[in-house]
Amino acid sequence: MKKLISMMAVLLLVCLAVNACAMTIVKPDASGTLKALLGGKTYNARISGWGSYGEDEDAKFTISITVCEEDRFDASAIENLQAGDAILFGNGTVAVVTEVTPDETETGFIVKGSDFDAYSFCKLEDGSYAAVTEYEYPFWTDIFTVEVPLEKDIRFLDWSDPENLDAPVALGLDELLDHLINGTVFSPYNTQVSFDENGRLIELLYTYSPWN
Repeated sequence: MKKLISMMAVLLLVCLAVNACAMTIVKPDASGTLKALLGGKTYNARISGWGSYGEDEDAKFTISITVCEEDRFDASAIENLQAGDAILFGNGTVAVVTEVTPDETETGFIVKGSDFDAYSFCKLEDGSYAAVTEYEYPFWTDIFTVEVPLEKDIRFLDWSDPENLDAPVALGLDELLDHLINGTVFSPYNTQVSFDENGRLIELLYTYSPWN
């Protein structure tokens, strides 16, 4: 009997040891490429997808982030536009120019296209031009997309309420997931993402926009 009890005790210790080993999670080192792209950076971005695996408290989440930049145009190219020229925007939109006139500020231009479309080009401090549609919608170009873990300590800052002018409301993962599940549109005109020095997503800022 004592021998049987001893054997059962040994088996129990072995099982505990196996379970303890099974809890060890080994991950690859942070990608040097991602660290160079993301480390310590803040970008305008759109959320192009998200996913999950596991259940309940063991659930893990991922998020696909497409980093975007607003289209910029060379000053001489815009200032010398003529009827018949074509403008290719970063999102693939093509406008064939029919008319170019100075805007009311006399520092920008109104460009009309052959499809009864119109675009406003505004001169920026660096001398380049940015464009918006007649509905003041800016043009953005997708730069790259990454899929990263959406971790439980992420800071979700909601500044989308136009009546809240003081500061964004500090929220967390649960509230961000609610927005994702409900189909909130996170686009470069209302979303900024920030990463730590290792390229880990640590903050998502959602701001007010008339297109929200």
